[in-house]
Amino acid sequence: MSGHAILSRPGRRRRPALGAAVLCGALLGNLFDDGASLLGELSGAGPRAFFASPGKLERVLERLSAMRDSAMAIPAEHRRALPGIDWQAWESLPLQATSGPTREWRERLWRLVIELVPATVEEARRHQAPPGR
Repeated sequence: MSGHAILSRPGRRRRPALGAAVLCGALLGNLFDDGASLLGELSGAGPRAFFASPGKLERVLERLSAMRDSAMAIPAEHRRALPGIDWQAWESLPLQATSGPTREWRERLWRLVIELVPATVEEARRHQAPPGR
């Protein structure tokens, strides 16, 4: 019986690591899917078109919020393995202007959308690609 207990221990130790890896993979998939969809929606649009439609801005903010939630749910040890993602930028993403959408807020948000989202999508894609690709 003690031999059986010894054999079962390694499996027990790997399950939390496996669970964290699966969770991380799913969250990276969310980042990739939401980011790719957002980039597709904004393809060819400049900042004026981005902010001109309240409906479009609301959809973009919802997608960015979902991306932030996924990014922040990734365990810290997995974040360290993905240095191509600016975790601090995701954590401090300015999804609401404190006193209405000021020009500075719009400029910062637009810059993040055109820089942070593509970099995150690329890193998520790179990390999810099978080795050798």
